[in-house]
Amino acid sequence: MEFNDIHIGMKCGSKKGSGTVTWIDGSTRTIYMANTDDNNSFEVPYDEIIYDPQAHNREDTYY
Repeated sequence: MEFNDIHIGMKCGSKKGSGTVTWIDGSTRTIYMANTDDNNSFEVPYDEIIYDPQAHNREDTYY
């Protein structure tokens, strides 16, 4: 996955956990995400994003 493929509202996995993208900082290549379990925000460098098309939260099911 390329940096330009990431967009706000997308669900992503990372080394810090899964979440929904809330902001993208192109100058530092940092992705800001909100954990859907408790809505806490966290930031993840682009290099730590894990490309998994089926990255879901515990409540979701795999296709």
